[in-house]
Amino acid sequence: MSSTPRNPPVQPADDVRLPPRVPPIVALALLVAVLGGVAVAGAPLIGVGSGPGASGSIVSASIFAALCALAVPAVASGACRRSPSLAGALLAGVGAMSLGVAILDVQLFVDAIDANRLELFRPISAGLINAGVGAYVALIGHGLLVVAGGLGLVVVHRESERDGYGSALAAEYDGRSVGARIGTWPTAAAIFAAIAYVVALFGPAFDSQDPIFLVRPFVDSPAAGALGTGVVAVALLIVTAAALTSISSGVGAGALVGAGIGALGVSGTRVVAGLAGGDRIGVGVGSIVGSLAAVVIVGIGVAVPALAARRESRAATEAEPTSAQRGTDTKSARKAAMVAQARAQQARVGKLHRLAGALGVIAAALAAAGALLPVLSLPEGVPEPSILATRIVLLAAGVLLVVSLGLFLPGRANMIRPVLGALWTTVVMGAAAVLQPVVIATDVPGIRLGIGVFVLGAASVVAAAAGIALWIAGTAEREDVDTSVDYAVNRAVLVVGGVGGVLSLAGTALPLYRGERYSAASVGDWPWGINTWGQLLVGVAVLVAVLIAPRARPARAKALLIGSATAVLVYVVSGPLTSSRIPDATVGVGAITAGTGLLLLIVAVLLVRATQSSAQAGKQ
Repeated sequence: MSSTPRNPPVQPADDVRLPPRVPPIVALALLVAVLGGVAVAGAPLIGVGSGPGASGSIVSASIFAALCALAVPAVASGACRRSPSLAGALLAGVGAMSLGVAILDVQLFVDAIDANRLELFRPISAGLINAGVGAYVALIGHGLLVVAGGLGLVVVHRESERDGYGSALAAEYDGRSVGARIGTWPTAAAIFAAIAYVVALFGPAFDSQDPIFLVRPFVDSPAAGALGTGVVAVALLIVTAAALTSISSGVGAGALVGAGIGALGVSGTRVVAGLAGGDRIGVGVGSIVGSLAAVVIVGIGVAVPALAARRESRAATEAEPTSAQRGTDTKSARKAAMVAQARAQQARVGKLHRLAGALGVIAAALAAAGALLPVLSLPEGVPEPSILATRIVLLAAGVLLVVSLGLFLPGRANMIRPVLGALWTTVVMGAAAVLQPVVIATDVPGIRLGIGVFVLGAASVVAAAAGIALWIAGTAEREDVDTSVDYAVNRAVLVVGGVGGVLSLAGTALPLYRGERYSAASVGDWPWGINTWGQLLVGVAVLVAVLIAPRARPARAKALLIGSATAVLVYVVSGPLTSSRIPDATVGVGAITAGTGLLLLIVAVLLVRATQSSAQAGKQ
């Protein structure tokens, strides 16, 4: 017998490659996402609402919602081996949107008849509707998608630490943001589509003539509905901005597609439900605009890799040296190329600064014009009432105008840009403060919205666009920063500024003044008015800015804190500007709390300045 084994081990050929192994964290994220998508898709089949007032769901709407819930996990599963970062970004995008939808699900347990979720059930009478087993399944499903989104962020973070992350076909695009890679027009389209979607959420979701199916405006929505809608809006803006500022085209594409499909799952489902709802239920304008905006976001997300590859290939071809140039490739030539690249980068950052400055100036001009124009259309002979909140708009517009003009100063725009980080929200706050009494006044027959309201709405949209442009400009600035230098977290600034930011947020949630019968807007009055949402926007923006400041370069940190303090100051000053509407007004707890936060923010600015001076003295 021969000693040679009958079945020797087969050696794999050199050209045979095993498929890449899916990392465990990616597999876990996909499993959670699939379970969440299946739960959301299957909830209508189980039964969401029970009782004499509920009937089954509109089948076509349920199918559309199920497809949206399952689409992202399915696409992420197909992309996980080739690009784990893409899969993680997809899950992160849809997970962020699912957080708001999960809050909308809570309405099913509070007062289901006001949920207006035709993809889950349709109310047929005013009888009691109880949350069925399907309501719990839907809430758990959206919760699982949120968890999957968090795991997706972990996946993206791990992939970002690998070699080659953010690389491009052309060296000049290495480490550049997605917005820079795909070009100005696609970036602008994605930004304005996200803004359009947010504005659409404030519009009517349905056009109902059914006395049972009541469609309330956003400002009069139940607590869970209003809060969930607000979270959906904020999540889409954050994901869009994060996607456009990412240095990986795959991550940017995945985040846009995931968030866009999540947005389509909200507005698109309402469109399908309205079309299939019968004669008495139709599609609202808000749902139509929101669906179109979501489709645009998904389309841009899908096109990101192709757009980036085309621009990078063109740049690589133009930069490829000829044979004569290769022979003269000296040290001076390479230095000249580096100088030219640096100048091109500075020119691009300058354009972004001027774009953000122009948007800020336009927003300020529109805000001032809207405050001076009639905000109410009144019958003949009726005098125009005095809307004191227009004073807030004029103050915020003046401050925004002055700071925005600073972005046109050569060599100073980098230092001024962070000041606007939270300041643009004051224009939105002022417009919201004007809109609140105007909406109440339109309940009187014969009184309609005036031209000033529409101009203020345009000012708010442009101000939000300026905020996103500022974010993109900041990302472009950081592309020239030496990332090998680690800026330590300034703990003193973190503590003092953090407490100041929390107190500022609390101040925007509490009344600036109060009387015996009336008080300024606060979260204690439900339903929250539009002015309350505007105040909270300022508080949240200030808190985010002061938490970023301790990790930023000293000059930028100081500018962020100065801008945050200025935003809080505008809010505090709005108290005495409008308090005369209450004859017996006294200082409210919101003014005291926000004023204390303002003082702490000023102290944080001084701490940053002291730290910066010490560092400069140490270098000398």
